[in-house]
Amino acid sequence: MLKAGGGAIVNNASIAGIIADPGISAYVAAKHGVIGLSKAAAIEYASQGIRINALAPGLVETAMTKHWFDDPQIRSHFLLNSPIGRAARPEEMAGMVLFLCSDLASFAVGQTFAVDGGYTAH
Repeated sequence: MLKAGGGAIVNNASIAGIIADPGISAYVAAKHGVIGLSKAAAIEYASQGIRINALAPGLVETAMTKHWFDDPQIRSHFLLNSPIGRAARPEEMAGMVLFLCSDLASFAVGQTFAVDGGYTAH
């Protein structure tokens, strides 16, 4: 990207990098690290035309989360705490990544974008 004169990087964090839940301390720490790295790297590379941001998805219905949806208690917990009342589809995350990589987001640098159906808005 330096040789090309710039570009955009979107790191995959999680809402666990913004808020914390019990029982997943290592995951929370890792995702906080992704957000911190994104901020620090964004400051280091912004003047060289490289924009770095982080995506913080909420619950996304994927193969990795399928077992949560199969458990009625866990599914109920997530959906009751989601203002939008559902999990995201992978393409909803892809849309934000495409936006952040586009020229429409040319002034977005060092930010974390929560795409979580309002979960962290509480």
